[in-house]
Amino acid sequence: MSANMDELEKKWEEEVKKRRQEQNSTVNSPQENPEWQPVSDEVGTPQENREHMEEPPDEVLLALLNIPLEISVEVGSKRITLEELFSLKPTAVIVLDKMLSDPVDIKVNGRKIAEGELVVVNDRFGVKITKIVSPDERIKKIKGQ
Repeated sequence: MSANMDELEKKWEEEVKKRRQEQNSTVNSPQENPEWQPVSDEVGTPQENREHMEEPPDEVLLALLNIPLEISVEVGSKRITLEELFSLKPTAVIVLDKMLSDPVDIKVNGRKIAEGELVVVNDRFGVKITKIVSPDERIKKIKGQ
């Protein structure tokens, strides 16, 4: 099991390095790249997304691409006592630790991967990503460093 995890981690790090190199060599604005397209607000199926990849990833990455993940957005938090919890009523207001202008935390399976600002899209909440936690920082947090 440990050998498989080491192999997975090695492949993951290779993929991160490869994508970093691709990001550094690509342009990121419509003025620099006439093929630039805004990101759609619709998410395709895994099969549709794979069809648009430049080169197909290996079997391990394909298996990882199908793992369902839960994305959550944390606008703030507050630590309260059990007594305060039991005294909450429908009209109560809980003041959170973040200011209205502070970025919200975007988490995948409970781990922070990015920051953003709340937006409204067709009467629904959305999040505009403003900062992505680097893969190195995420790996360090997973390893507990």
